This record gives sequence, structure tokens and C-alpha cells, in this order.
Amino acid sequence: MTIEDRVIDYAARYDLLPPGCGVLALVSGGADSTCLMHLLTRLHDGPVQVLVVDHGLRPAAADEATTVVAAAEGLGLTAHRVDLGLAPGAGAMERARDARLAAAEEIRRREGLDVIATGHTRTDHAETVIFRIARGTGRTGALGIAPRRDTIVRPLLCLSRHETRDWCDAHDASFVDDPTNDDRATARARVRHGAMPALTDVHPAAEAHLARLADLLRDEGEVLAAAADAAWDRCSRPGGLSARHVAAEPVALARLLVRRLITEAGLPSDALAAEPVERVRARAARGRGRDEIPGGVASITRGVLSVHPHAVVLGAAA
Repeated sequence: MTIEDRVIDYAARYDLLPPGCGVLALVSGGADSTCLMHLLTRLHDGPVQVLVVDHGLRPAAADEATTVVAAAEGLGLTAHRVDLGLAPGAGAMERARDARLAAAEEIRRREGLDVIATGHTRTDHAETVIFRIARGTGRTGALGIAPRRDTIVRPLLCLSRHETRDWCDAHDASFVDDPTNDDRATARARVRHGAMPALTDVHPAAEAHLARLADLLRDEGEVLAAAADAAWDRCSRPGGLSARHVAAEPVALARLLVRRLITEAGLPSDALAAEPVERVRARAARGRGRDEIPGGVASITRGVLSVHPHAVVLGAAA
């Protein structure tokens, strides 16, 4: 099966690119996003536009952005360029990601497009699974990268990073390598250049097997989601969940309820790691008290387990 056929099948399976839908492709100039841009022009029956972002964190990125705009226009695509001018320092990668997605969403809305497509691959998928397991996560974190999240779609999750590079080489689609991807000061780079090669030494198909495991868990999650919805209805109380009823649920369902409670409170992703989720579940079993978790507090008042961001808790105390 060709690369093109695999992407078509994958996009159809998850309904990522319905015919006629408008797509804004995030293109950095790397092999993955360059492959995405070219494949969209060949495979998608609908309008495609391109966004390239210069975060301002690397001097070479300005010229790279100019090259991407020219390549997109050479394919007959409307190209948007955003220069963010971010300051280097702590959390630069996270700040860059958030600013990039915010800019993409603004342009998507302004242009009347339906989805934002990114060039994440099966390799990114597997690396994310390993990163989250190493950091500490539950079943949901082990799902890796979702094919679709809100308006963001990832049609290349069926391809490896090597395959996107090979496709670009075979089709004379020039690309650049971002040196920050190799900076081992970041945990992601250490997973990419340390953990993943070690796993590949154990088995050459380790990457594919990790991605497949995450996909299987995602499929099974549809069944679990229905059970969790029913448990949520049983346990819901004004302001939160009945601690007694959460404690009476099977442990796996209780954890899912806690994760949903934390998510709906708007806490950061660190609060969904295995350790804080388990602390909150154990708190429900004890039936009283409170726990500090990343970004907020879980507490039990009059038998109701609730989660609040720090700002809300502090404001209430005042």
C-alpha cells in the first residue's frame, strides 16, 4: 500500500478530512509538515491553506518561514505567516506551542476553515507514550497523541518519521531540520535519541508496536467511556461527586471519575498524572480532608469531592 493510500485510509477511519472541509496546515518546513502540505494538495477534496510561524527563538527560522511561504504559494496555496517574537528561557517550547496553536485557531476562524492539520507522525505518537509512562501516567496518558482533538487533526499518525523524510526525498520536496529537536537538554529529545533507539535495539518494530498499543487502548476507551458516563451520573452531586459513591465504584472507574473531575476543573495536564489522580481517589475512599495537586486543590466538604484551581480556592478563602 502506498503512503498516499495509507493516509487516505487513516483519515477516513477517524473522519479527519471529510470531503469539502477547509484545512489550515501548520507547516514548519521540517520533513513531517512538508510531507503533510504536499499530501493535502494531492489527496484532499477541499480548500487547503498553510500557516508558518516564526517563534523568534532561532535566527534561521525567519529564512525558513520565507521558504515555506514560497513553497506553499508554488503549490497554489494561500500561505499565512505569523512572527511571534517570543523570549527565550524557561518553558520556551510550551509557550511556543500554545502561541502557535492560538494563532492557528485565530486564522482558522477568520478564514472560515474547519480544521487545523499538524504533521505529527507515528514516531511522535510512540515517543509521547514513552515520555508519559516515564513521567507517570494512567491509561489515558498512555493513549499518546489523538488523531483528532477538537479542531486539530493529525492525518500522518499512520506514518513514521523516516517515511515522511523518504517521501519528501522521492518527490523533491525540500525540507529543513530544526536543531532544537536534537537538543538533549529537553526531555523529549532524550526520549527521541536515547529511549527510542534502545527500544528499537530490543525489537526493530518497537515504534510501531507502541503506537499500535496506544491505538488499541483508544479503541477500548470507547467502551470504558460509556461505563464512566454512567458512573458519573450515579456519583454526581452539586459542586462535585459523592465521595462515598466514588469510593464504592471499581478502582478503574473511580480513577476515570477523578480524571474527569480534574479535567472539568481546568487544571493543568500535570494534575492528570498517575500520582495526583491516585491521591485524590484515595482521598475519596477516606471520605474527608484535602490534597494539593498541580494547579489546584481536591477537597471533601459534606461528603462531596470537589476540585478547584488555586485561584478559586484562594479567592473563596478571602
